Amino acid sequence: MGKYLFYDIDGTLMGPSRKVTEKTKWAIEEAKRQGHRAFLCTGRAPTSISDDLKEIDFDGIVCSAGGFVIVNGEFIFENFMNQYILSEVMTLFINNHILFTLETKKALYQTPGVNEFFDQRHQLDCKENLELARFFEIRRQSENRKPVRDFDILTTGVTKVCFIAPEKDRFYQCIPFLEEFFNVVIFSKDADDFVNGEIILKHCTKADGIKRVVEYFHGNMEDTVGFGDSMNDYQMLEEVNIGVVYEGAPENLKKLGQYYFTDPDQDGIYKVMKEMGLISDELF
Repeated sequence: MGKYLFYDIDGTLMGPSRKVTEKTKWAIEEAKRQGHRAFLCTGRAPTSISDDLKEIDFDGIVCSAGGFVIVNGEFIFENFMNQYILSEVMTLFINNHILFTLETKKALYQTPGVNEFFDQRHQLDCKENLELARFFEIRRQSENRKPVRDFDILTTGVTKVCFIAPEKDRFYQCIPFLEEFFNVVIFSKDADDFVNGEIILKHCTKADGIKRVVEYFHGNMEDTVGFGDSMNDYQMLEEVNIGVVYEGAPENLKKLGQYYFTDPDQDGIYKVMKEMGLISDELF
C-alpha cells in the first residue's frame, strides 16, 4: 500500500541554495510512480509557493502550517483567526514594537520594517552570491506582499502571523497573552539579538492538515511519513507514523525521528528516501 509523504520546504526540501536538487525532484516523482502520494507541508502561505516547487508533481499542499489544505489544485480547508483576537494581537505587537506579517489566502500584509530587517540579515549572505540575491528578489515579487495599511480586517481572513521582535524582552512579555490561543514557534537562536517566529492557531497545525488530507483520501494515518527540520514541524512529526528529521535539527525534534536526512543541498532527501525503500535507484 502506498504511503502519504509530507515534506516541509525550507530546511528540508531546500537548503541554503534555496533550490530543490534534481535528485530530490526525481525521488519525489519516482515515489509517486511507485504508488505513493506526495504533499508539501509548509509554513509558507499559498502565495509563497514558488513556481519551481509547483513544477514538481505534488498531489497537494498543506499551507500556512495547516491553515490551508489544497488537494489537486482545490482548497478543501481554510481556517481563519477570530477577528477580535487578531485585533488584540495586532495591537499587542504594535505597542511592543514587534514587526509582523499577516498571512492571508492571496497576499502577505506587512508592517513597515519587515523587508528592511530581512534585507539586512541577508545582505552578507548575498554579497558574494548573486543567485541567492536573485532568489530573494523573485520571491518577494511573486509573494504579493502589501503594506498592512491596505489590510481590511472585516473582509480578509488571516490564518497565521509571522513576527520579528528587535527587542527580545518585549516579545517574551507578550507570550502569556499569546499562549492561550496560539502555538508560539520561535526560529531565532538564543544568541541572536532579536526574536523571530510565528504564531499558529491551536488545533490547526501541520498535523491537523495532514489528518484532513488522509481523511480526504479515506486513508490511514499508519501510512503517513513526515519530513521536517524545525520546531514548526513538531506537531507534524509527532502525528505521522514515520518521522524523518534533519540531522542538525533541535534535539527535541530529533527524538521524533526514525530516520534522519543530511544537507538538502547534498541530496539529503533523495538519500534518505532511498534508504527507506521509497524509491528504486534506476536513474541515478
